[in-house]
Amino acid sequence: MELKLLSTSDIAVFVDGLLKAGKVVVAPVLKQSGKVFFKPVQSFAEVATDYIQTAFSAKEVVFPKVEELFTYQHNEDGSLDIKDQLDRIPETVVWGLRPCDAAGFDYLNQFFLKENPDVYFKARYDKTTLVTVSCSKCDESCFCTSVDSHPGDTKGSDILLTAMDGKCYVEVITDNGLALINSAKELFTSTDTLSKEAFLAKPATHFSMDEIKDKIQYAYASAEWKHASMGCYSCGACAFACPTCTCFDIQDEGTQDHGKRVRCWDACGMSQFTKHASGHNPRNTQTERRRQRLMHKFKYSVENLGVVSCVGCGRCIRVCPSHLNIFENILSVMN
Repeated sequence: MELKLLSTSDIAVFVDGLLKAGKVVVAPVLKQSGKVFFKPVQSFAEVATDYIQTAFSAKEVVFPKVEELFTYQHNEDGSLDIKDQLDRIPETVVWGLRPCDAAGFDYLNQFFLKENPDVYFKARYDKTTLVTVSCSKCDESCFCTSVDSHPGDTKGSDILLTAMDGKCYVEVITDNGLALINSAKELFTSTDTLSKEAFLAKPATHFSMDEIKDKIQYAYASAEWKHASMGCYSCGACAFACPTCTCFDIQDEGTQDHGKRVRCWDACGMSQFTKHASGHNPRNTQTERRRQRLMHKFKYSVENLGVVSCVGCGRCIRVCPSHLNIFENILSVMN
């Protein structure tokens, strides 16, 4: 890891330089609704800086909501053309992620690439650099410290910036991050290790993952799952806002002669997610579907990948129209 300092007045110069170099920069943008979303920007002037968390994560950069996997065309001579667009994916910098979001990218990387690597995800991930900004403030929905993370965590980031009294403490974690720094090395100066603690938010810690990992082994049959699912509309908002939800559907659009195959987001909380063509649904009630969501986050992903697939960003809590709270739900089941 390399350690640098960057004047806050040079941040705009750095980002605008990346844009001039031809990179796509995706960053937080404040909308008229008052909410902040990750969007491609044309200059740093568009970038929101005073926010706790974006409404949705940036996972769409590497795992699009709707992604064309390939097109197909039957020709008159009987041949078949199948084409993808993997060679058109641009170099992208995601700017202004929170550490929980970067941890989400780390989970996505393991999910999509650990076994049977997904070439579509890999093509996007390999061309993406993550520049994360430590959290200086939080709200009651933030709970990263409950899932073995913290507001200055470097996990998943290529570069982590921490604002410190007119300057940014820059932790360069990966080769991708170093390449980005070297593209504007005149803006950065070397430094020794500095303490970030005084400049970081202090979110509440609601539970210990060691305790959860132990108790959840016996939670499948808990009567509390029914209570935890009450009020759920099965709308999927939590899954679409989540930086680690990976459910998707595959659709073929077109005719037998020409068309395309697309992948689109789905959600295990939706009633038709597991419905069979026969009409049978192995998760026929919302209680079963809510249990699946939470058990996957805190048990199944730990068993399969060795990591909890909740990063404590709190988006599912903020976006839920019924005000369901994931850490309250898991605590009620555990206790």
